[in-house]
Parts: sequence; C-alpha cells; structure tokens
Amino acid sequence: MIRTILYCLCSLAAGYSQGQTWRNVFGAYGQDEARAVRWVGEELIMVAGSTGSGGAGGSDIYLLALDGAGSRLWSVAIGTTAIEQASDLLVASDGTLVIAGSSNAGGDYDGLLVKTDPLGQVIWQYTYGGDDWDFFRELIELPNGDVMAVGQSFVEGVGSEVWLVRVDADGMVLSEHFYGGLGEQDGHSLCTTVDGFAVAGSSGTDDASDVLLIRLDPDMNVVWSHTYGGDSLQVAYDVLNTTDGGFSVVGLTHRYSVFEEGYHLKTDGDGVQQWERNWGQINDQGAYEHLQLPTGEFMTIGYTKTSGGGERDMFLLKSTEGGDFMFGRTFGGGEDDVAFGLDRTDTGFLCAGWTLSYGAGGRDVLVVRTDDSGATETQNIGTAFDPVDVEERAIHRHRIHPNPCRGEFTITGAAGGTVRIVDANGRAVLSPARYTPGALVQVDLVPGLYLVEVGTGAAVWRSQLVIVGE
Repeated sequence: MIRTILYCLCSLAAGYSQGQTWRNVFGAYGQDEARAVRWVGEELIMVAGSTGSGGAGGSDIYLLALDGAGSRLWSVAIGTTAIEQASDLLVASDGTLVIAGSSNAGGDYDGLLVKTDPLGQVIWQYTYGGDDWDFFRELIELPNGDVMAVGQSFVEGVGSEVWLVRVDADGMVLSEHFYGGLGEQDGHSLCTTVDGFAVAGSSGTDDASDVLLIRLDPDMNVVWSHTYGGDSLQVAYDVLNTTDGGFSVVGLTHRYSVFEEGYHLKTDGDGVQQWERNWGQINDQGAYEHLQLPTGEFMTIGYTKTSGGGERDMFLLKSTEGGDFMFGRTFGGGEDDVAFGLDRTDTGFLCAGWTLSYGAGGRDVLVVRTDDSGATETQNIGTAFDPVDVEERAIHRHRIHPNPCRGEFTITGAAGGTVRIVDANGRAVLSPARYTPGALVQVDLVPGLYLVEVGTGAAVWRSQLVIVGE
C-alpha cells in the first residue's frame, strides 16, 4: 500500500502517461552501473547494480526504484568500506527484494546476499563462501520461498567449480553443492524445470572454454552434463527452460570469427543440440540475458559494435523460435554503452546497463523502456544526478576450521559472540553458547552434517555447513 501511494504521488508530479517509452541515465561522478532490472508491476521498476559515486567505499550495491515514466522514486547504496557489487536482483513473492553479488569485506571475495523490504531498507545481509574467492552470479526463488544462488567457488591449488547455495527466507544455508571437472568451471545462470534445475556457465580456461549445461534432479544430483564449443572461447551467461521442455542459452563465442560474437544455443530436454546462432561477424557483439515470449520468439540483450552510435551500444535483438534474426535495436552514443539486464513490461521491454556516452562522468546507469517492438518514441536522453548516500551496515565474517572435523573446531572472526549447532533434522544439538575468537569449540557429535550458526544473541551473522567425520 505504501509503495502504491508513493508511486501515485511521483507519477502525478512527473506527468506520467501509461505506455510511455524513454531512455534515462542515473548516477554521479564515480563509476555507476546496472546489472539487473525488474518490472514489479503497478508501473514500478527496480534496478540493481553498483555505485562508486556515493556510499561507504570504492563500490557499493546501488538499488533504485523508478516509476513507469522513468523518474527516480528513491535510491540507496548498501555496503561497507570494502567492495560490494550486485550481479542479480530478485523480487520475491512477498514483495521483498533479494540481491546477489560479491563482497571482499572479509579479505577474499565472498558470495553476498542482501534482503531488503520493498523500500530498500536492509532486512539482512550475509556473505557465503570458503577460504578462497567465491562469487554469486544469479538467483531464483523456489515455490516455498527459499532462494537459490549460483556462482563460482575457487579452491587454492584445485581451481574453480560451479557453486550452488540454497538459503531460507532468513538467509540461513539449507544446502550447498559444487560441480567441477577438468579446468575451471563457472556457473552464471540457473532455472527451474518441471523435475529439477538446470545450470549454465563455462568449462575450460580463460582462453579456451566451452559452454557448460548441467541438468539436476530435485535433490541436486547431476542427471546429465554437457559442453558445447570448439577450440576457442565460448561461455553461457543465461539459460531458460523453453516452452517445449528444452533449454535456450545465450552468451559469447570466439569460435566463428576473430571478433567476440553473441551466441545463442538451443537444446532439447536431454541436452542434445538442436541449433546454434552466432551474431556479429563484422565486429564485436555479446549477449547477457534473454526472454522467451508467449509466441515462442526470443528477446536478447547485450551489446554490439556492428551498428549504432559508435563503439559499443546496447543491443536488443529479437529472433524467431528457431533462432533466426527478426530485428535489432541499438541504444547509445559515441562512447561505450552496454546492457546486462532485461525484463518485460505490460507494454514492452526494459533494458539496463551502463553508459559512457551520457551522464555526469565515468560510467552511469542507463535504463531504457521500449514498446513491444523494442523502440522508443524519442532518442533523447533524460538524466538524473544521483550522488547516493549510504547507511553503512557491517558484513560480519567468520571462519570455521577444520572442516571436516571430529567434533572440535575453531571459529575465527573480528569479535566474540554466540555459536549454535543444528543437526540435519533441524534439531539444536548446541544451544546458543558464548565463544571467544580463536578458542577451541568442543562438542560431542555423532558423524554427520551440521549447520553451525554464528552471531550475537538472536542475530545470526553467518551460517556454515560442517561435516563431522568418524
């Protein structure tokens, strides 16, 4: 109700008319960019990315709310004096917002999840990961309200693996899974299927990787895993479960040209390739997110240097259900302009990314609202100077080691607090007890999987799965 009233007041002030299209820029003098855009409904738009113009550090999560006319309703920066960046945004079924990204507040990079209310006020934020670098790329909500995030987890001396983490509505870890093989594996996108999940990313090295597609059952066991590509660079950034039960993947390829090209792959439900398309040929192009329309056709967002205003431009591509080109729209000026986020409105599409062509300086957030044909009524750029302020919120970091253990482990962190241990059936085997950083925690536990929760009083900062062996 509050959100609806706020929207109505701002819309009246802006003179909004339904169905309007626009190209608007937000930011200040630092580096600002958008990674995800979501149509909430009721003419409300949410955008998530990062900002270096305001906030507590060199980079903070940047969360903006826009009305249907593209006017800024509010914006917040969420972060610490470290580096926080957003990679995806989920509008949950209860109206709350969940942001996925990364933070190096604990030293090495960790996966970061932040939950806010509909007005951007933080409810909780936690980091997840091990002793090396870990990143979240994308997240989905499950029917019961749990959230699942996919990304990449590094292990020193081993390499990287696809990383899946499932948390409940309070951010507590329910399960964690790793999928690896020869070379480096990276998870960029995930989707649900009628009987499980699918994950897409890359497998290989920075110079020679293949598209990776993994099908998982409801218990997160691998049903099948396939790679697609040749002897060059190919990577998947987005995966959809298509209306025919197959999978659609978009990303980048160097397989067919000296240029970086946009890539579109279609498989059946068993991962058997049905067709592939590469877009670019005469210059660089890339694809980062896509949608399947009720007609079966696809809309894809990314960038192109093959046409437009110069350098890279935002590129909205429409293709047939069989992958053939229908039309492309570019948005940008004489400098680089790139889009990463795409969503559908009641009357068209939303595209979001960053621009060097317009704004206050450095990179600025560029959001475009189009009609159903991907066009805007004007090419004029609206600008909103936004040196966003921040309310700094500490991201607490603790490490539990060794893991696996035999019922004895050490918790290290910046301050003391409480520790609680829950078994695999959800029963507390250790009620909240005080601990001192670096002191040995000894508990009589039978072999199995346990969730160790660390915090102060009733506030849980971090949870971690611990394996107790024989």
